[in-house]
Amino acid sequence: MVLATWQYAKGYVRIKVTGFGLERFMNMAAFRGVYLWDVQRTDEGVELNVTIQGFKMLKGCARKTKCRTKIIQKNGLPFLLHRYRKRKLLMGGVAFFILGLFILSSFVWRIEIEGNENLAHDTVKVFLEEQGLRIGAPKFRLSDKSLQQSLLTNFAEISWADVHTRGTRTIVRLAEALPPQEVINRQTPAHVIAASEGLITSVITWSGAPMIKQGDVVRRGEMLISGILELEPDTPGTPLVYVHAYAEVWARRYYPIEFAIPFTYSEKVFTGQRATSRSLQLLFLGNMRINLPGGGNSFASYDKITTHHQPGVSGNYPLPIVLAVTHYSEFTMVPRTRTINEAKELADRMITGRIIREFDFAIDVIDRRIDFHETPDALQVRALIVTHERIDKQIPITVP
Repeated sequence: MVLATWQYAKGYVRIKVTGFGLERFMNMAAFRGVYLWDVQRTDEGVELNVTIQGFKMLKGCARKTKCRTKIIQKNGLPFLLHRYRKRKLLMGGVAFFILGLFILSSFVWRIEIEGNENLAHDTVKVFLEEQGLRIGAPKFRLSDKSLQQSLLTNFAEISWADVHTRGTRTIVRLAEALPPQEVINRQTPAHVIAASEGLITSVITWSGAPMIKQGDVVRRGEMLISGILELEPDTPGTPLVYVHAYAEVWARRYYPIEFAIPFTYSEKVFTGQRATSRSLQLLFLGNMRINLPGGGNSFASYDKITTHHQPGVSGNYPLPIVLAVTHYSEFTMVPRTRTINEAKELADRMITGRIIREFDFAIDVIDRRIDFHETPDALQVRALIVTHERIDKQIPITVP
């Protein structure tokens, strides 16, 4: 791509070489350092491309090998400029266009942020804008190293950052730091309380005085393991000892779920009718939007999908123009009726989806009980999700 562009800028010709000394001609051209490409053998001889300067050097090769050369095609910018040299207005427009591209290439027209998973994209984008990196920012005012250092300094969530500007595109690559591990100071006195209510199924105590046993029902915030011990409980006035209570307490918990599934509903059905509209967003004119003629949407109910494309010269030189293409798909709402079995299947899928979304992987779902009650208009669903999970939580003790 780069070589072809450079050859077009310098100009080249395609010539036909005939004669009996073609092989000697090619060897002599290679010896003199003449670059030949796209060589093709024909019935009369060979056809090949050569630069303008190289064609002048081939005259001596042709004379010594008694071969004949003939130009069959002229290509490149020098020939194009020579052809339109008398059209001053056109040449002025071309020069103005090239100058405009040169000026526009000194600004940033695309910013890509990669690697952020937990850190919000908008948060990073707003921070970069505050540091001067925004669409349309002059490149000479930006420093990749300074932006990189600012990201590392202002965001504890980022462990590594790289800001890379090439052409009119800036790529910001991030690596997020691992969440800090909770450090438990075993020297700090603490109680163990219930993080939530439940039926105690297992208590494993490493330190502290258990206040509950298996089979007890506890409420949220209730004391499970005490961090205050009496060395001699039967002796009045015995001094208290404060320890860091630590235990693993498991409980059975119950989550009720109630909802209704109507027997009649409306379903979205696509008609197959589609429409498309296009618009241009001019970044160099303050994101001015121009709707292109043709297309449009006259549907009353529709879904739409919009894609954006930013053309450019190679990947590092996106132009300050964004083409937005919006596809519209028409649909109608069709009344439907579901049977009692279909309603029950839907209820089961809804409960399963809710368990997947709302329950952590550390929680064991050991049972789920579903009761149905049919009414004239809907199926009433009552479900009870039974889980087995840890409920212990440590809180520090204020020592008097």
